[in-house]
Amino acid sequence: MVDPSKKQLHFIIGIGRSGTTILNKILNSHPSIHSLPEANFLVFFLNGFKDVTQFTPEHIELIFEQISIFSLSQPLVGYEFDINACKSKLVDIVCKTTLSYEQLCKTIYSEFKVSGNDKTSATILVDKNPSYTIFVEEIATSMPEAKFIFLVRDYRANALSRKQSVYLISPEVAFNAYRWKLFNQTALNFAKKNKDKVLLLKYEDLVVDSEKEIKRICDFLGVKSEDINTGITQEYKIDFSNYNIDSKYEERFKKKYSDLNRPLNSARLNSWETQLSSAEIKICDVMCSDFSMDLGYKPFFKLNWLDKLMIKTAYVFSIIKAVIDVKKEFVIYYLPVKFKLKRLKKHYTEIDFIKK
Repeated sequence: MVDPSKKQLHFIIGIGRSGTTILNKILNSHPSIHSLPEANFLVFFLNGFKDVTQFTPEHIELIFEQISIFSLSQPLVGYEFDINACKSKLVDIVCKTTLSYEQLCKTIYSEFKVSGNDKTSATILVDKNPSYTIFVEEIATSMPEAKFIFLVRDYRANALSRKQSVYLISPEVAFNAYRWKLFNQTALNFAKKNKDKVLLLKYEDLVVDSEKEIKRICDFLGVKSEDINTGITQEYKIDFSNYNIDSKYEERFKKKYSDLNRPLNSARLNSWETQLSSAEIKICDVMCSDFSMDLGYKPFFKLNWLDKLMIKTAYVFSIIKAVIDVKKEFVIYYLPVKFKLKRLKKHYTEIDFIKK
């Protein structure tokens, strides 16, 4: 087994519903790559723990409490993780040696076993987490050897996917289109300043020419592309009885995870043209087209300045809501760890993932 502290740690970023899950599955078909579920603890503790060199059992307890809570809404589908065994292992390690936060994260990540896939010889860990997109600068500063695969999808297709597969985020088109812009602006600005660290990958290219795009990824990560399976179609079944989900979320929850099991599908690339209304496409164009051209996505409609002004005025509160949604994550990032954990438990209780 490869020493976790010696493994490389890289990231897949890009706003949710951009194909990050299927890319995660494809990468896991490579014996040298151990691509991970959305455990979401790395950034949660990054600001508080990035400079810690001597971790304590209390630190470990906090991390695993967060993992346990977050997995209630993001179950570890396709992975096996013995949380108690891993926690005991980490407590034993931190009592005997000095670890950086990055090494601690690598050790935890190595304990996420991919169902039916031996990853003991993997030398690369890949953390797929859409929410990390807006913290790419913070991650790169603390983990300077990390590389980032930046996956982007047409803003209209992304808005449609959110509309059809809403889970805990609003399905409103204007909100999601502007949120797409904010996430991808952050990632693209970082990519322009760190060209050697970022591989920009368009979901549409991955679907249309998988072999070429997977080779680009493998070259970027320094592994052989011949060892990867682009046609991965394995589906993971969830026993929904294990989750105490309020009835108002249950159907959304099931649809989300059934959607994420689908393989690459070229037939749906332009489905937004028929499944979004003309009004919704115009809204998306107004929210994103001044930036989307930088990523190669052209507006569908040619709108004059008055049309744009009217639509932006009509949806100004959606724009404000999207900005607040992103900015509040930065506020939370700098809060004390114990306060954040208490807040997380309160939130999960309010949405009935934790029963009172």
